[in-house]
Amino acid sequence: DLHDYTYGITSDPLTHFAVLFATLIHDVDHTGVTNAQRGKEEPEMAERYKNKSVAEQNSIDLAWLELSQPKYKNLLQCI
Repeated sequence: DLHDYTYGITSDPLTHFAVLFATLIHDVDHTGVTNAQRGKEEPEMAERYKNKSVAEQNSIDLAWLELSQPKYKNLLQCI
């Protein structure tokens, strides 16, 4: 049984959502440069995220900002 080999991941709806969400937001607004370079090019962003995983944190913030729009109300209620 697949469930036995995947530690229940295949049957957990929250895990399904987390994987899908992570896939959708991965590299949102990525400019193709390293975090160090992004910090040099956009020091205000680097400061906001304390120079730690700048691109990744920015992706999450932008994704949540988008999802918080009224057009996603039904989706957010399901989450």
